[in-house]
Amino acid sequence: MAQPAGVLKEYTLPQVVNNKTSTSSKMTIREYKKIGEGAFGTVVEAVLRYADNSSSSTTTTTTTSSSPHETAANGTTLSSTNESFASNGNNHHKDNGNNNGWLGPFAIKRVPAQTEYKSRELEILRVVHHPNIVSLRFFFDKRSSADDKVYQNLVMECLPSTLQSEIKFYRQSKYTIPYPHMKAYTFQLARAMLYLHGLGVSHRDIKPSNILVDPNTIQLKICDFGSAKKLEPNQPSVSYICSRYYRAPELIVGCSLYTTKIDIWGLGCVIAEMFLGKPIFQGHSPETQLKEIAKLLGPPPNTFFFKSNPQYRGNMYTTRMFSCTVEERFKQIFSNSPPDAIDLLMKILVYDPEQRASPRKVLVHSFFQELKSPEFKVYPRGASAPIVLDLFNFSDFELELLGPYKSELL
Repeated sequence: MAQPAGVLKEYTLPQVVNNKTSTSSKMTIREYKKIGEGAFGTVVEAVLRYADNSSSSTTTTTTTSSSPHETAANGTTLSSTNESFASNGNNHHKDNGNNNGWLGPFAIKRVPAQTEYKSRELEILRVVHHPNIVSLRFFFDKRSSADDKVYQNLVMECLPSTLQSEIKFYRQSKYTIPYPHMKAYTFQLARAMLYLHGLGVSHRDIKPSNILVDPNTIQLKICDFGSAKKLEPNQPSVSYICSRYYRAPELIVGCSLYTTKIDIWGLGCVIAEMFLGKPIFQGHSPETQLKEIAKLLGPPPNTFFFKSNPQYRGNMYTTRMFSCTVEERFKQIFSNSPPDAIDLLMKILVYDPEQRASPRKVLVHSFFQELKSPEFKVYPRGASAPIVLDLFNFSDFELELLGPYKSELL
């Protein structure tokens, strides 16, 4: 039977696992277009439908990975609260099951099966459920006719844009992302990190292209957990991780006993990029990346190298590259930014990860004071009417993680 116009591929599989119920069913997958490709694999946009057109169809309970309602180490039960978002204007396939049973559109990430990173990404996505983290809806394995290899397919919610695309859009228009948008996006990003780090999970590749956004609702979700890992105390991890422009200084010098604070450094780089319209640290190599950082923060202290990696023998950039104070240097680089934004960046972009602001300290920073006002509204790009955001709908688990800081946010 001929495929509908615009369809790349359509196929039916006997066992597609529903992440929420942990049951597998026969489903038809209709792929529309390729939306991403890299060393990790490919991402396609697709819709799914239960083969008998019944969402209640279940055949067998899967035992693959952990349950999505698994209880975290602190006793908090995690459950799904995310909703899907249609992308690229395909509103005729919204995730409501009313269009001949089609669900979606979704983004399907396809990676080779039987690898450590593959199983790690699936395990993490099965457990994390947060409004600012992309949600896993289904998953399945499929053998490719092209190379006869088995590929894991992760079916995730789809948003229309990325933060990288938004930054580029405003840069080409000779503007930066509006401050209300910046504050809302940054707050959601920090909130996602509070949750992830509360589970001991480090994303390890925070950058604008791994942050999905919907400019119509100002909603943000972290995606691509291909590099993510649950960090165990005193257990080494590979230091050659994170994209170079967003790589924390301790990783650059070869630290293998790092913490989730490497994500906070990435957060600072993302905030800076929203203000500048371009990456703040653009080294041509791992070593020159450290030089770019030193241009803003000054020479790294000797204690930084000793704590990060005593065996480091690269350039330490001990020569000071500016004559003013670090605070004055920040004000020079971010000359068009408000003082509270500069103060936040100065608390995040620091060499010593122990001194780097935690997610909860970021969330209570004065930069977000405006968000707490009942009068706060944002205007989506191109919209004439404002929308009201619900940014403080914290779960019990998040409130527990906030501890004494929760009174400042409620």
